[in-house]
Amino acid sequence: MILYPEVQKKAQQEIDDILGFQRLPQVANMDTLPYVMGVCKEALRCHPLLPTGVPHVASEDAVVQGYFIPKGTIIFGNSWALLLDEIVFGLNPYKFDPERYFIPGVRDPGSTGAFCFGRR
Repeated sequence: MILYPEVQKKAQQEIDDILGFQRLPQVANMDTLPYVMGVCKEALRCHPLLPTGVPHVASEDAVVQGYFIPKGTIIFGNSWALLLDEIVFGLNPYKFDPERYFIPGVRDPGSTGAFCFGRR
């Protein structure tokens, strides 16, 4: 947050306005703290914990968009690239902007392919 003091100040103001000064935010409070949730989502989008995702192994030969993937191939999903997609996250995906989640049509990064590669 040192790089974005205005974001930190706005998030702190929301916490103070909603929860007061006597207690810390809890998971149960997240619905009442939309800006703070935007900050959390944006932090995970800009700096994913696993930028290449968890490796998967092709269980059978496959052709994906014209490329042959032999059985046993180790596959890494490129989370970092998915989380910087302008189509999904709007213009300037390289900018830290928690307010992007207030724009209709901008998806929650937790619902993108970056967090859900492979079969379930």
